[in-house]
Amino acid sequence: MRMVIWALLGAVVGFVVMYMALSVQMDFNFYAIAFQVNVILTALTLVLLLYIGVSILQMRKKSEAKVSDDEEDERDIWLYKKFSDTNMLVMATIVIGIVASAISLITNQPPWLELISIVAVTIAFILSLGVSSLVNKFYPDRNLPSVSEKNYAKKLLAASDEGERHVMLEGLYRSFNMLNGALILALFLLVVYSIGTGVSQLFSIFVIAVILLGANAKYFLLIRKKS
Repeated sequence: MRMVIWALLGAVVGFVVMYMALSVQMDFNFYAIAFQVNVILTALTLVLLLYIGVSILQMRKKSEAKVSDDEEDERDIWLYKKFSDTNMLVMATIVIGIVASAISLITNQPPWLELISIVAVTIAFILSLGVSSLVNKFYPDRNLPSVSEKNYAKKLLAASDEGERHVMLEGLYRSFNMLNGALILALFLLVVYSIGTGVSQLFSIFVIAVILLGANAKYFLLIRKKS
């Protein structure tokens, strides 16, 4: 039901935006500011990488520190929140880094800027694995799976308690619904952009449509199988 509501909302917003866009000429030249945007995004990626590195060191130091029984719960709460925040920043860094690299390569920026952008996003991918593996260090007695193991999701759910599974599943379900709405809206916006500028975005439209169909098919087929 929520997905239908998101789809209808996306259709309404898309129609309004399309109607407004058709009466306005879209002649914005991104290439004129591509270098400045690329520098800003690359610098932001590097700052986030530095912050993530510091966060990893802080979490490792905190987890290895000797604490009393009274302080242990407080430390676990701190580690949990810090781990969640760091994971979110890692994903943001990867996305921003990919966008920066894409701008560098597509708009033919100076080689040094292309190199820095690509190296930064590569480091972000490596750090994402490092952050995920920290959980095993925080809780060595829980036999949590490694991110490189096969069927990692199943093993992680099996090793989690009822409360943890509830939090994870609720978060994933909300993200799934939001992603559905966002991708449907993105389809409408790409159609509007294609019509308004005359620059075809059919490839992007097809890719998003395939992702949207694949994600929903996997979700609903899994539910159907379990019922």
